[in-house]
Amino acid sequence: MNKINTGFTILASSQTSLQLTEDFSSQIEWFPWWQISFDEQICIAGVSLEGFLEGADQPPLITILLSDDGENWLPVWTQPFHEIDFQKNISGVFKQTYSARHIRVRYDGYGSLSFRDINIKTLVCLGNENKVGELLFNYEKSALEAKVVISTLFNESEDYLRQYIDNFLAYSPDNVSLIINFPTDRLIPDYAKKISSRIHLFNGNIHREKWGHTLLLGHLEAFREAQIVFPNFNYFSTMASNGLMVRKMNIAAILEQLSLGCRVPVACERAYERDLDVDVLEPTFHGTWMWHHFRNTTGLGEFLSEKLEIEQVSATQIEGLFARREDWNQLHVRKDKIRELGSLLSFENFMAIEEILPTAIFDQFGTGQYTHICKVHWLGTRLVTISDLLEMVPNLPDHVCALKWFERSRTALPTLAVTTPWGRSLLELGQNQQYDIEQFQRVTFAKKLLSKACNEERFGALTNRWWANDEQGEVGFNWSIENLPCSRQIVPCEIPNCIPARIFPAYFFMEDTGLRVSISLTIRESSDGENILRMACTALTDKGVLVSGVRLQGYLYLSGLQGDTVFCLTLQDGKCSPADVLARIVFHNENDYEVDYPDRIEHFVRGEKRYFARTALGKDGQVWIGLPVYCNSTIEVGLSIGPNFCSHRILEI
Repeated sequence: MNKINTGFTILASSQTSLQLTEDFSSQIEWFPWWQISFDEQICIAGVSLEGFLEGADQPPLITILLSDDGENWLPVWTQPFHEIDFQKNISGVFKQTYSARHIRVRYDGYGSLSFRDINIKTLVCLGNENKVGELLFNYEKSALEAKVVISTLFNESEDYLRQYIDNFLAYSPDNVSLIINFPTDRLIPDYAKKISSRIHLFNGNIHREKWGHTLLLGHLEAFREAQIVFPNFNYFSTMASNGLMVRKMNIAAILEQLSLGCRVPVACERAYERDLDVDVLEPTFHGTWMWHHFRNTTGLGEFLSEKLEIEQVSATQIEGLFARREDWNQLHVRKDKIRELGSLLSFENFMAIEEILPTAIFDQFGTGQYTHICKVHWLGTRLVTISDLLEMVPNLPDHVCALKWFERSRTALPTLAVTTPWGRSLLELGQNQQYDIEQFQRVTFAKKLLSKACNEERFGALTNRWWANDEQGEVGFNWSIENLPCSRQIVPCEIPNCIPARIFPAYFFMEDTGLRVSISLTIRESSDGENILRMACTALTDKGVLVSGVRLQGYLYLSGLQGDTVFCLTLQDGKCSPADVLARIVFHNENDYEVDYPDRIEHFVRGEKRYFARTALGKDGQVWIGLPVYCNSTIEVGLSIGPNFCSHRILEI
C-alpha cells in the first residue's frame, strides 16, 4: 500500500490472508469488502488494485465507495463488466476529487475479494473537493422530494395479487406508487382498488405477449396512466410480477447510482458488454441470441434507423429499470412508432424489444442515466431461495431492493417470506447481524413458539380416504404390471375396495421412452400412521433385451384426496437404490405438472423427513405427489399427509 501521511485502521468483511494491508483475500461470500479508515479527512482521486482476483475464476466486478462516518457510503466508481482485459490490475480513476475519511472496496457478487497490493491516489486538499457527507445529505434531501412510480404488468392469480401488493406496501416508502396493468378483459377486484392511495390498477388496451414489443407498450400504457393518476411523479421504474422487493427501497441510494451512469446492472450475473452499441443496420454476430433473430427480421434495422432515428441499440434487463420521467417520456412520445414494429416482428424470430429500446432511447435522446433496482438470478436462471434472503440480501448494494425469480405461489417459502407480515418478521429475525441481549431473547422466544407449533402438527396415512376402515388400510394392496409400453400414457392403479372418487387417487404417467416396463408396487398403512410404499421397475427394449442403467420411465402420482396438502416423505438410509432416486419430485394440481423441492427437511438418525406444501385449485380441487419410476431401481419410503390430519374413517365399536 502506498504511503499515507495520517493514521489509519483497516477492516474487512472477512479474512483468509495473514494480513490486511497486502496479499489480502476474503472468504468466499456475498459482496465481500475491504476498508481503510483514516484518522483525518483526505482528498482522494482514485484507487488501484494490483493482483486483483489473481488465480480466481470470477468476473472482475468491483465498486469503490467513500464515507465520512463509516456508516453511510457513496459509490463513486464501478466496474460492472465481466469480460474486460484488466491483466489482474484494476485502476479506478474518479471523475472528480472527493474528501472523505473511509474508503471501501467491494466485490460485486459471490466470491472472494483478493488483491496483492492497493494504491490510493491522494491529492492536497484545496477546499473545492466534493465532500462526501454533503453529497449524501443532498441525495437524502432529493430522495424525500422524489415521487416514484413503479409499473408492473400483471396476469397472475388474485391470491398472488394480494401478496404482490402486500410486498410493495411493506418495502416501499410513502413517496413511491405502484401502477398495475391488468389485461384488457380481466375484472379488477374491488378490494385492490381501495387498499391504498399508492396503488392503482387499470385495464390496458394492449394484448400482451411474452415476446416482441407488447411488454414495452404495456409499460408505456402504465406511464401514460401515471401521468393522469400520479401527475407529479419524476421517476419511473419497471418491475416484473415475479420480481419481489426484499428490503426497504432506498431512493437516495438509487439516485446516487443514476449519477454513476452505469450502462449495465451493478452486480449482474450476466455479461452484457457484447450486447452494447450494436449497429442496427449491421448487428453483431456475438452477444445474446437475440441479435441472430434481429438479423433475420427483415426491415427491422431500417425501421429503427429511419423511423426512430436510432443508429445503435444495447441489450440490458428490463426488470427494475429506473430512470427519470423525462427519459421515459422520450419513449412515450414514440409509442405510436413503436407500435408499428408489430408488422415486422414474428414468433419465429422472437425478441424482447423491451430489453433493447428503452436504454437506446435514453442514451440517444435522454440523459443516458439509468440504473436497475432488481437483481436477476441469471446464473443458472434459478428461483430465489431462503438462503438468498438470509445471506445475500443483507449484503446487497444499497440501491438494489428486489430479486427475481420468485415463484408466484401462496405456499413457496421464499415468496411467503417477503409477501406476508409473519414472513418478514421471521426473516428480519434471521437477517439480524447484531446479536445483543434483545436479539438473544427474541430467538429464545421464537424457539419456544416453534416447539409449541411443531407439536400441534398432525400427520397421517395418505390412504386414509381411500378405504373405509383401518383393517383394509393395514392390508393395503399389491399392484403389478408387465411389459407395459411407455408411450406418454396414464395408467390408473386398480385399488381394491377403494371408496369411489371423482378422480384417480393413484396412477402412473409414463414417459415416451419406447421401452416396455414391468412395475411392482406395494402400499400399506403402518401402526405409526404413515404409508409404507415399495416399488421396483425393470425395462426391456422392443427386441426383448434387458435395459441396463437407471433411466426414468415415468411417475407414480398419489393423492390423499384432502385438497391442500403437506406431503411428508420419510427416507431411511439404504432403503432406496440408487440413494438419490427420489431427488426429483413432481406435483400435479389437476392443471399443471411441476417439479418442486422440500419446504422443510428434518434429519434423524440414519434418515430424514422431507415436507412439501402444495395447494389445490379451488375448494374441491386435489393435489398429487409424483414419485419417479426408474428402471433398475428400488424404492422403500414412508409417506404421510398433514399438517392438520384427521381420520375420516368410522370407528367400529
